[in-house]
Amino acid sequence: MKKIVMLGLMVAAISGCSTAQKNEAEKPTLGMANPASTYCVEQGGKLEIRKEANGEVGYCHLPNGQVIEEWALFRASQSKCVAEQATALIGQSNLTEAQIKQKTSAKMVRLVQPGQPVTMDYREDRVTVTVDPKTNKVVQASCG
Repeated sequence: MKKIVMLGLMVAAISGCSTAQKNEAEKPTLGMANPASTYCVEQGGKLEIRKEANGEVGYCHLPNGQVIEEWALFRASQSKCVAEQATALIGQSNLTEAQIKQKTSAKMVRLVQPGQPVTMDYREDRVTVTVDPKTNKVVQASCG
């Protein structure tokens, strides 16, 4: 009995000393690509990172020879909500998100009820529409 116990302890001690090899290739990739950089490359441009006083800034060299800051290029390509079209929604009822997007040129629609708290972050591609839940009428609409 003592021999079996001793043999078991020795096997446990020896196996505890062995190391398992980790495969570095199995680590998942985290994060996502910079959307402005991705957009530049999709347009056929080449990226250049410049060190400036406030840090590093990416510039896109477009095929036509134009050089533009990558985020300026990306933002210019995004749809923007038109304020006059947003205020024209007031009084209309039973609008779908697709109809609101079409009428305001906004990329995103934020539907809220009167008195509902919302964040104050401004997004030029978003329209915030306040809809009365009883009548389904738009009582307020603004870009941002």
